[in-house]
Amino acid sequence: MSHLSLRGAITATAALLIATLAVAGCSRDSAGLERGAGGAALVKGGLGAVLPGKRAAATAPVQAPNPAQLAQAALASVKGPVLLATFEAVGAPTVLGMVGENGTMRSYQTPDQRGVMLRAGLLAGTRGYGRDLMSADTDAVARLIRARQAGSAPRVQRYLDGNGVERPVPMTCTVTPGASMTQELAGIAYSGQQVSEHCEGSGAVIDNGYLVAADGRVLVSRQWVGPGLGYLVLQSLRD
Repeated sequence: MSHLSLRGAITATAALLIATLAVAGCSRDSAGLERGAGGAALVKGGLGAVLPGKRAAATAPVQAPNPAQLAQAALASVKGPVLLATFEAVGAPTVLGMVGENGTMRSYQTPDQRGVMLRAGLLAGTRGYGRDLMSADTDAVARLIRARQAGSAPRVQRYLDGNGVERPVPMTCTVTPGASMTQELAGIAYSGQQVSEHCEGSGAVIDNGYLVAADGRVLVSRQWVGPGLGYLVLQSLRD
């Protein structure tokens, strides 16, 4: 399967995930660390590439495989918990397998050792992508999201500045439960409740979306990584 074919498959999958979560995207450059190089401009470009009817022009027609085939290939080749991840800004496919677990913290890696860390299903950090999210404090807001409960809670995300110093970006987040739904994505059926998270603070405005199961597991999510990487769509293929 060619790289272009994989990209086409994940583009179709990402479009389904974004539509399912019903999240409009961030309203301005988020995290407020560097305008122009990332944030809103990149996110808008990424949405244009993945939303139905707004696909990026291709240099040659590519026959994309069924997203379900891509998911099944990942499940057959990776043991244990598996994530399907898509950065909206670039639409590139990534399959990550779990490499470590400590309580509610899970670490996932790609074959080339790029990493994503999740705490209770919420993004806690990334590694190897450039301009990574170094760490995040999300315990309070995660409790609301996993309980599918309305309320407000703080979150803090940390990034390195130009001098290599870790800078915190504190925000206050409002969690709003939405409709319950059952949806098939990439050949896998998911049942859960949509939950939105709107955060503001330190000049940042972000909008995350989650599909949460009755037992509190985050099945599908669209989460803000940072101004250099934009939003990351995560689908749990195997938990």
